[in-house]
Amino acid sequence: MNRLVLTPRVVQVAALNPIRKTLSTAVWQHALNVPEDKQAQSKEGQVDVKKALEKPTWSVSSLLPPKDQKNTPKVSSKQLHHLLRLSALPPPKTDEEESKLLSTLSSHLHFVQEIQKVDTSGVEPLRSLRDETIAGQKDAELGLDALSEALEQEEIRGKHHKRIRRRKDFVENEKLDWDPLAAAGKKVGRYFVIEGGKEGT
Repeated sequence: MNRLVLTPRVVQVAALNPIRKTLSTAVWQHALNVPEDKQAQSKEGQVDVKKALEKPTWSVSSLLPPKDQKNTPKVSSKQLHHLLRLSALPPPKTDEEESKLLSTLSSHLHFVQEIQKVDTSGVEPLRSLRDETIAGQKDAELGLDALSEALEQEEIRGKHHKRIRRRKDFVENEKLDWDPLAAAGKKVGRYFVIEGGKEGT
């Protein structure tokens, strides 16, 4: 029998990693699984999306455990307090509040386990939230045109041992048109003063 060890990292990884890719896969697999006899088609033979989605064939609640289910992952009171302590969260004040937290956490664990059951064979893992198409990668590439301004600031020095040096840009000090110390409650010369705390407080 597998032993379930709960830590904040385990809960975080288990909750986030599978959901990023597999949740959308599961939702669309079920949402688009409309029986042919219930597909509302227009005169042109195309599916009327509005009518097809009027009566959902699947709900996220199906991934949640029934109230009378007994095989829901159990979380002990000791594990709950350990997680709260590691997360710097206050412990429950009453037994009722603790019972509610245990029930919620067990429900979340059941939900994650159901998500992990989705068959993701052949699905490329999500590496980042960006355009990973060929066109998107091409747009993100840095070419000579993007570096032309930086290359113009380089100059070659030396005759025998040529070295590339970058020109230093000197920016003249701009005169401020506002007083940075105007909102200071107390100031001395060009500096503002912060009162320190009293000893013993």
